Amino acid sequence: MASYLENLGWQEICNSDTFYDKETKNLREIDIVSSNQPRDIQNLQLETYLIIECKQSTKSAWIFYTRPFKFKVSDINGHYLDEAQMAAKNTEHSEIMETILNNAELHYNKENRVAVTADILPRFADKNYNPEKDETGKDTIYAAENQLKKYIDWSTDQDIRKRTQVLPYSIEMYFPCIVFQGPMYEAVIVNGKVELEPTNHVLYKTLYRSRYSVYEKNVLIDIIAGEPLEEQNFLKYQNMFREDMESLYRSVSQNCGVISRRIVETLTLLESTHRRS
Repeated sequence: MASYLENLGWQEICNSDTFYDKETKNLREIDIVSSNQPRDIQNLQLETYLIIECKQSTKSAWIFYTRPFKFKVSDINGHYLDEAQMAAKNTEHSEIMETILNNAELHYNKENRVAVTADILPRFADKNYNPEKDETGKDTIYAAENQLKKYIDWSTDQDIRKRTQVLPYSIEMYFPCIVFQGPMYEAVIVNGKVELEPTNHVLYKTLYRSRYSVYEKNVLIDIIAGEPLEEQNFLKYQNMFREDMESLYRSVSQNCGVISRRIVETLTLLESTHRRS
């Protein structure tokens, strides 16, 4: 995957980036963190990251049970962080990113179904297979999605801790993705019966709560599969992420004045509150 991204012109690719798992109190690794250079827009700086966990299975297929879906900005309130959130140490403050996302056309807008649960099934008959004892899809997929969420949480936590109120004002956006080498199916209800349809892309919805969040935050994870997983198969999906990044850049550029004023207002209010205390 790192080689694919290099061939496709991604500028910064980190293999096995290390992060601190606050639950286990151990160092963990995320498979790939990729980005392009930060984009400066007047006194703002936009940073976008594609975060990838890689999985492979030759014996089992992944099954995703999907439901109808209509995208809302709140569906990805766990994906982003801005300067006002950093200064306030409050990831609930999402007014600035809502301004950006309401004017951006992300690929999530184009999806009409989302998976909220999954399973794994053996591809070949195995008389010894025991679904109650053997590893399930929820085990495998839960581990992958957990890695992505923990990395985002750790990364935003680092920024909130270290960031000071200096120009340019920072805005960050994370695109979590699981790349799976193996067969994948979407389970849909047709005439009251479950049917499996082969697919190489599923949008998966999950939740997590950061240390700075009162409420659980939403995360949408793109799960991309193929057998074999060739560069051509991944090409259209990396284009999808690139288009999202460009759409965010255009939205920030078009709303730069409003965003800057709102950040300044928030920082001024925080400073005033700090002086009174």
